[in-house]
Amino acid sequence: MEPHVFEGAVRALQRLATLIQTMEPALTAMNAARHLVVVKAPVDRVYEQWSRLEDLPKFIPPLRDVHRIDDTHFSYRWHPDSSDQKGVFHIVLQIPGRRIAWRTMSSGFMSGVVSFEPRSHDETEVTLKIRSIFDPPSLTHRLEEYLGNFKRLVENGKDRA
Repeated sequence: MEPHVFEGAVRALQRLATLIQTMEPALTAMNAARHLVVVKAPVDRVYEQWSRLEDLPKFIPPLRDVHRIDDTHFSYRWHPDSSDQKGVFHIVLQIPGRRIAWRTMSSGFMSGVVSFEPRSHDETEVTLKIRSIFDPPSLTHRLEEYLGNFKRLVENGKDRA
């Protein structure tokens, strides 16, 4: 087997192992929430907007300064409840047009997956699932807010939802 093929297979297996670890039940006090919204836009456009990770602060207000480190790692500043936190998140799975999964690599652990399902040519169902240290009511509220902002951003084409 060619070395570059073997290295590619090893990287794929490492990503799969990371994804499995991310999705296992957490040993600490983790909470989960799920919310979905229907966006009046084609799935390609909806996915493309979300996949511009540097633009996440446009619809997730506490998130600031997202910068690409490499193909799968991004640094960010997070401003929940008036405190300033920095961290790195890792994209553990990306299926173009369908799904993006990530986990943070710092304190305030969070992992999640966003899925895109076409309902028609002009409508896309966006489902966001998050596991976090935030308490359940707060986490559910945040998901509803962020997806509402995202829906307005895509449908209205505005920079800030």
